[in-house]
Amino acid sequence: MAAINAAKTGAGVIIIESNPTAGKKLLRTGRGRCNITNLAKPAEILKAYGKYERFLRHAMYEFSPEAVVAYFQSRGVPTKLEKNATVWPVSDKASDVKEVLVRDATQAGSRFIYGRPVQSVSHENGLFRTVFADGSVESKALIIATGGASWPDTGSTGDGYTFAKSLGHKIIQPRAALVPLVTREKWPGTLAGVSLGKIGITAKLDGKKISVTGEALFTHTGIGGPAPFDMSRLIIDELAAGRPVPVQLDFLPDRPTEQLEREIDKTCQEHPRLALFSLVSRYVARALAEQTCRAMNEDMNLHLGQLSRPSRKKLLESLKAHPLTITSARPLEEATVTHGGVALDEIDPKTMMSKKLPALFFAGEVIDADGPCGGYNLQIAFCTGTLAGKNAAKLNYRQVT
Repeated sequence: MAAINAAKTGAGVIIIESNPTAGKKLLRTGRGRCNITNLAKPAEILKAYGKYERFLRHAMYEFSPEAVVAYFQSRGVPTKLEKNATVWPVSDKASDVKEVLVRDATQAGSRFIYGRPVQSVSHENGLFRTVFADGSVESKALIIATGGASWPDTGSTGDGYTFAKSLGHKIIQPRAALVPLVTREKWPGTLAGVSLGKIGITAKLDGKKISVTGEALFTHTGIGGPAPFDMSRLIIDELAAGRPVPVQLDFLPDRPTEQLEREIDKTCQEHPRLALFSLVSRYVARALAEQTCRAMNEDMNLHLGQLSRPSRKKLLESLKAHPLTITSARPLEEATVTHGGVALDEIDPKTMMSKKLPALFFAGEVIDADGPCGGYNLQIAFCTGTLAGKNAAKLNYRQVT
């Protein structure tokens, strides 16, 4: 996106790509479907970025989610709106998104140099020198858009941080974001692969309640899926400091506690011979129903007529506030997105240009800004890339080797 916006103004653009083809990481997004953006209300979208909201505000209005949708639709990629305001190609193919970007960049005049991992970048006498194995490029402007350090097999190996640091920039420690969580309790591993549908996860940090909702599933080491991923980015610094985070799982987030309590009481009164397991299975998967009964220290075959009032309270808590302790996140290499990167206070949010070195720009995941699941991170890539490209284009470059 940076190359497209720079080249279409008439500036010469070279894209140095370490992989033999472009868009390798893009092709993996959304499990190959590519959730290109999110069409929640503008205020809700910005709020979802949390502490990054102020920095991203200008870029978001420069190339809004609506503009992203219009861009791809005008280029033959119709989109569809799914739950939680997520936007996807109708084809469900990330390759369609990639083809548009590569085609537009090429037609605008950008030149791709494939299979050339950059070895170093430097700046002397007003020019950047970008060196790779069998050549180099000198330019008046340089955009670092290398991604973060997650999914390194796609080429996202964190080398952008090295380049930025060599040019005088501070790097906020890269950590895993949008990644499965590891629990102290071992029972989630016995349910590995069991989908939970929509759940709520709540924690307290520094006396403040934080909560997320979304789909989830149990893994061999804890919990994964969209809701745990979203929680991971909120607690990753706490976990990295070695501080476990207690959380509560709400398996029925759309059912108010009072309503569920009434339902349970009514069922116990009307069906006293019904087994406890049968009741719990009405609300959660059978495998989880067994775990819920164990957490209550009750026999699964206990008749509801024998279920005491305190036990009903335990059942309610097990369904609406099931305790777990998060001890760590899975490795950064398994994360969808990197938390951390080039420090925001060293980047001009209105141009994406470095405050330390004029004509140096940053775009995408290499910046210390990330969002939750649901198209928010590709939106960051598209809008910061657009802003960086437009402003870098105001400075011509020349190739010398």
